[in-house]
Amino acid sequence: MSRQNIATNCTAVTLLWLAIVMPVSASSIDDFNSWTQVQDPPHTGMTGSIDNLTQATLTAIGPVPAGTDIGYQSVNGNNVASSSYGSYFSASQDFHIAVDFALTSLSPTGFAAIGFGVGEDSAGTNSAGALLAILNGGAPVFSGGARINDISQTQVLPVPGLTTSGRFFVHYDSLSGDISYGVNATPGSAAPSYSGTFSGLQHSWNGDHLLASFFLRSDDPAFFSALTSGTVSAVFSNFEVLEGTPVSIVPLPAAVWLFGFGLAGLIGIARRKARSGI
Repeated sequence: MSRQNIATNCTAVTLLWLAIVMPVSASSIDDFNSWTQVQDPPHTGMTGSIDNLTQATLTAIGPVPAGTDIGYQSVNGNNVASSSYGSYFSASQDFHIAVDFALTSLSPTGFAAIGFGVGEDSAGTNSAGALLAILNGGAPVFSGGARINDISQTQVLPVPGLTTSGRFFVHYDSLSGDISYGVNATPGSAAPSYSGTFSGLQHSWNGDHLLASFFLRSDDPAFFSALTSGTVSAVFSNFEVLEGTPVSIVPLPAAVWLFGFGLAGLIGIARRKARSGI
């Protein structure tokens, strides 16, 4: 074998090795720049922005039809399996997450809510979390919300002295399938002061991995009207993983390109050997 062929062969092998072991930049779940905006359905009255790596703002300006959401989720696909970027939590591992919130309004008429939770898909078909709702700009009402195959469940918790700012919590127990939600009126708190639990909820889901999300909604839960006028704005900040380890989805383009280049080199070497009889 000639020196040129030896060098080419070594180069191709090196490229293949790099494609496998070369570290690739992965997103961090506590960096909101790695989260993806979702709208269901899109509406000109609903806007969102990532202000910096730890803060995002969602705004609704009425009128906004009932059932309209805007938010951010921790992966970029409809679910974890279809995502190529972001972070998620394994359904086989316990975790506890939290995020600060600050809700402001200007002469709103109708119902609006903010929420923080986990689920198997971006549509929230199987999901659960914490909700804070206001009607006509009045006192906030705290509750837990969940869905099984898109069928909603709600638990309203009386929380005295609740303000429009504080911290949401979601805890997942993999053994029992319990999903707990909570709130504390103090941003940055380590634990909720009020909480509720959807017992065994995840066992009624599909067993898929879980994405995290936060959102702003104009909705109509049977007896409230949608947001018809005014402005509602929510700032979410300081997302924190209090327990558990998120899994990062590593983008692959660089590794795939190196693998393909190295493989093409090896094929070329094999063809030259065949022609030369080496």
